[in-house]
Amino acid sequence: MRLWTFLKEVLVELRKVVTPTRKELIRYTLVVLVFVVFMMLLVSGLDLLFGSVVGWVFGDLPLFGLV
Repeated sequence: MRLWTFLKEVLVELRKVVTPTRKELIRYTLVVLVFVVFMMLLVSGLDLLFGSVVGWVFGDLPLFGLV
């Protein structure tokens, strides 16, 4: 009986779902792509920074490739 109630509620909630327009979908997709590229650059920059500092501290590499 609980399963039947659950399925009915799922159908009620699915009727409330609104499909975005093509313009909204393109906008949302671009926002996500820009955010992902920004985060990739941020993480890559931090990786380069921390890797250079650790290499300099332990004497393996010069800081940021500088001699």
